[in-house]
Amino acid sequence: MKKSVRIAIFTLFSAALFAQETADPTQVKDLYPLGEGSLPDDTGSTIDDSLSDLLDGLELTEEEKKLLQSPDDEASSAGTDNTEAQPEDSTPEEEAEAASEDESSLEAEELTEETEDEVSPEASAEEENSSEKKSNSPAGVSDVPPKKRPKPIDEEKAKAAADKDENDEVPEENKKTIKYGLPSEITKLIDNLMTNDDPRFTEEIYDLFEVSENVQIQQKILEYFGKLEDPCLENFAVTVLNDPYDTKTDVVKACFEYIQKVHTDAAIPAVFTILESDNETYFNDTLSTIGEIGDAKSALSIAEYLERDDLSDAQRQTLMRTLGKLHAVETFDKIVAILENEDENAFVRMYAAEALGLMGKMEAVPVLINTYKDANPNLRQYAIKGLGEFPQDGKAQACILQGIRDEHWKVRQEAINVSKKILDYHAIPYLMYRAENDSERIIKEAAISALPLYNEPNADKFLKDMLEKKVSDNIKVKVVIALLDAEHGEEEILALAEKCLSDVRMKNLAKGIGNELAKRSKHSYEAICLKYLESKDGDLQNIGLDMYKNYKFSGPVEEKIRSLALDRKGNGSVRNRAKKMLGIEDEAKKEEEKKD
Repeated sequence: MKKSVRIAIFTLFSAALFAQETADPTQVKDLYPLGEGSLPDDTGSTIDDSLSDLLDGLELTEEEKKLLQSPDDEASSAGTDNTEAQPEDSTPEEEAEAASEDESSLEAEELTEETEDEVSPEASAEEENSSEKKSNSPAGVSDVPPKKRPKPIDEEKAKAAADKDENDEVPEENKKTIKYGLPSEITKLIDNLMTNDDPRFTEEIYDLFEVSENVQIQQKILEYFGKLEDPCLENFAVTVLNDPYDTKTDVVKACFEYIQKVHTDAAIPAVFTILESDNETYFNDTLSTIGEIGDAKSALSIAEYLERDDLSDAQRQTLMRTLGKLHAVETFDKIVAILENEDENAFVRMYAAEALGLMGKMEAVPVLINTYKDANPNLRQYAIKGLGEFPQDGKAQACILQGIRDEHWKVRQEAINVSKKILDYHAIPYLMYRAENDSERIIKEAAISALPLYNEPNADKFLKDMLEKKVSDNIKVKVVIALLDAEHGEEEILALAEKCLSDVRMKNLAKGIGNELAKRSKHSYEAICLKYLESKDGDLQNIGLDMYKNYKFSGPVEEKIRSLALDRKGNGSVRNRAKKMLGIEDEAKKEEEKKD
C-alpha cells in the first residue's frame, strides 16, 4: 500500500479515536494503556472488535496491521502521546501532520538501531585497542613521598672540604651567605660547593629551600641535591609534577632533572600524565625522565609513540634515545627501519643508531657496521657510539679501531671516547699515533687522556717522554693531567715543575703544572709547594698558597707563608692572603682597636 494511503488511514483512525474519547475516554486508554490495573478487564472490547473489522476490510499487509494494532509499538505510543497533546480544537489536517512526523521519527529510530547493530569490526577493534592502550598507560596522579630532611653528611668528604678552607672563618661566612645573601651570591656559593664536593651545608641549604620563592635559588638547590643524589626534595618535585601548570617552567624542568638524578620511581604516573597531555613545553623532559627512571611497562607505553606522525624531529630524536635507554627491544625492527631509511631525518637516524646499541641485541652489530659505511660523518659517529655497547664482539672492535683513523674529527673523537670505555689494547698504537700526529688539537688531547687508562708500560713511557719533547705547553699540561688522574708519572711531573720554576721563560708551563698539582695537593707535594712559595713571582706564590690551602703542610712551608704575611715589601695580595690563612691580624688594625 502506498505511503500516502497509509497516512490517510492513520489520520482517519486517529480522528475516530479522538471523537470516541469524548464519549468514553477510558476505552481509548484501554486501546493505548497509560497505566496498569486502573480499568476493568472488559473495558474497551467494543472498540477492539470494531477496529478488527475495520482492518480486515482495508487489505492491509500484516506489517501494516501490526503497526496500527500493537498497543506496545513505539510508533503507536508516540502517536497517542501526540494525540493527547493536541488542543481540543485541533483540525484533522493538524493531526495528520503530527501523525506524519510520528511515522518519520519511527523510521529514523529504526535506521539508528540498524546502524548501531552494524558497527564495523575495524571500528570495534580500534576502540578496543584504544581502551587497552589507556589501561596499559602508567599515567595518573603520583603518590607524593613524605617530607624528609637531607641525608647525614659524609664526614670524610666534609673533612676533605674543610681542609681546603683558607681560614677558620669560611664555614661561618658560608652560612651567613646562605641565610642573608643575594640570589646571585647564593647560587655562586652553591656552584663552588658542588665543584669542591663540599656537603657541609646541606641542612642550611635545605632550610633556605623551604622558605625561598626565588626561581633561581630553587633551581640551584634542586641541582645541588640532585648532584648529591639526596632524595630530600622528592616531596616538592613530585608535588610540582602532579600539577606543573602553576609553577614556573624553569622550576618544573629542574624537578624533572632532579628526579632523574635521585631516581624517584614514585614520579612515573605524573610524568606520563604530562607526556600524554601532549604539552610541547615538557615533551622532551618527560621522555628523558622516563628513559632514566622508567621500567618495562614504561617501555611498552613509550613504544606506541613510534606510530605517531605528529612529532617534530627533535622529539623523535629524544624518543629514539629513550627507547634505547629503556631497552625497548620490542621496537628493535622499527628502529632498524628508521636507521636504514635514507629519506629519514639524519639526526633521528643518529639517535636510532645509539638506541640500537643501548638495547644490547647482537643483531644490531651488523646493522651498525653497515651504518658506519655511510658518507654522513654524524651517522658514522653514532654508529661507533652504538658499537661501543658490544665490547666483546670482534667485528665491533675492529670497526671502532677504524673509527680512530676516520677522516672526520668527530668520528675519531667518538672512537677514542669509546676506546676509553672498552679498553681494547689493540687501540694503544692508534692512540699513540693520534696523540703525536693528529692535525686537530682536540683529538691529540683526547688520545692523551685515554692512554693512561690502559695502565700499560708502553703507553706510560710514551706519555712521560712527551714531557721532554718539543710540544706546546698546552699539550704538556694535558699530559700532566692525564698522568695525575691515573696516578702515574708523579716523579717526572714534579721534576718538570721544578725545572720550569728555575727558568722564567717557562713560567706559563710552571703555572699550568702548578695549578693541576694544587687541585690534588698531598703530602708528597710539600717540597714543590715550598719551591712555588720561594718564587719571586706573585702568580707562582699564589699557586703555592693554593697547594697549602688544599693540604696544610707544616714546618718549612708554614714558616715561609708566615714570612710572606709579614713582608711589607712583597706582593700585597699574597701578603694579605697569607695573613688570612694563618690568622695573623693586621698590625695597623690592632693599633686602631687599641685606640678605640
